[in-house]
Formats: sequence, C-alpha cells, structure tokens
Amino acid sequence: MGIKDDFMGAKLLIKISAIVVLVAQLFNWISFCTTSWITTVVDRVGLWRHSAPRTLGSTSYDGTGSDSMAATQAFAIFGFVGLNVGCLLLVLFIFWSSCKGKSETGLAAGISLIVSAVTWLIAVSVIAADFGRIDYQPTFGFSFGFSFGLAICALILAGVAGVLTILGQLKIGSVSSK
Repeated sequence: MGIKDDFMGAKLLIKISAIVVLVAQLFNWISFCTTSWITTVVDRVGLWRHSAPRTLGSTSYDGTGSDSMAATQAFAIFGFVGLNVGCLLLVLFIFWSSCKGKSETGLAAGISLIVSAVTWLIAVSVIAADFGRIDYQPTFGFSFGFSFGLAICALILAGVAGVLTILGQLKIGSVSSK
C-alpha cells in the first residue's frame, strides 16, 4: 500500500486530526522561531532574541535573568517538542505498518498533543502576564505580535487534534471512508 492508500484507509477523525496537526505544526515552528511575540514602537521580543532598531542589533536571551522569560522558554520548549512528537506518532499511527491502527500509538499521539497544548497555554499565559506589568505599560506602545498569536493558534489546534486523535482511535468512529 502507498501513502495515499494508507491515508484513505484511516478513520475520518484521524484524517481530520492529521490535517489539523500539519497546520498546527506550521504555526508551532513559526511561533517558536520568530521574534515577534511582543512588539513595541522601537523593538520586538521573541522567545530567544530581543531585536532593537537597526543600529542597535539584537540580543540573545541565553541565560536570561528573568524568571518569567525562563519559564516561558521552558514551557514553550515542552509545547514545541510535544507537538512534534505528537505529529510523529500520528504519522506512525497512520502510515507505519507495525504501528498502523494500534490504539497505544493513537492514544500516545493524542496525549502528546494535549500535553503540548497545555504547555503552550502556560507559556503564552506567563509571557502575557509578564508583559502586562508596569515595565511595558502603554507608554512603550507594546502589543502582542504575530508569533504570540500563532502560538495561541498552535495550542488550540494541538488540543483539538489531540481530542480528535483519541476519539478517532476508539471504536466510536470505526467506519472507515474507503
């Protein structure tokens, strides 16, 4: 069987979950790697770098002294890796012959995706609470950037895909659309 046959042989909820996970992966990678979580009139803040105007360049957050930024980075890493692992397990669940249709693989994929969503939610909440404090009040004109928004989209899609994967591997939607 080929890739198309394997995908078409999967249950409907698993197919939907696979498509949702691919979109979540796109958002996951963009939000994790870009520097537009917080934007001000003069700079942009990401998970790993703080970019100032052209003349000042950018600084790395390696070994940051900020506990809230360290917590955000830690939970973002867990969310990022969890979504990648969930995607890999879902691919194995659909395509790999020794894992195809095995409830353990489907359950592991679903749990990994849900854990990813929860840890992304914690990361987003911590950075939102931190930048709502006095040091970034409206005098700096701060707003949440596209990276922050994509992280929220990734966490929602990961949670939805996790639930769909768990439901799809159960006997509930056992009719395959071959």
